[in-house]
Amino acid sequence: MFILYHHGSSVCAAKVRLTFAEKGISWESRYVEILKGEQFEPDYLKINPNAVVPTLVHDGYVIIESTIIAEYINDLFDAPPLSAYRC
Repeated sequence: MFILYHHGSSVCAAKVRLTFAEKGISWESRYVEILKGEQFEPDYLKINPNAVVPTLVHDGYVIIESTIIAEYINDLFDAPPLSAYRC
């Protein structure tokens, strides 16, 4: 199961949500209220010490950069390819 920590106004988080949508992959949402400072709470800082969104947790791995997350998802699921190098 994919768990995505995200916020609606984050362009970087939107990139990851779009990747999931294009691939047709379901994911579990953990909404981080960054306007309330939830990204600075100790539990969140344990998984992402940079205190930013998005953060993906999958099979015990934590990935904290949106481009890396998108590439990870693209590598796990071949179709449809989302990168030109895969065409």
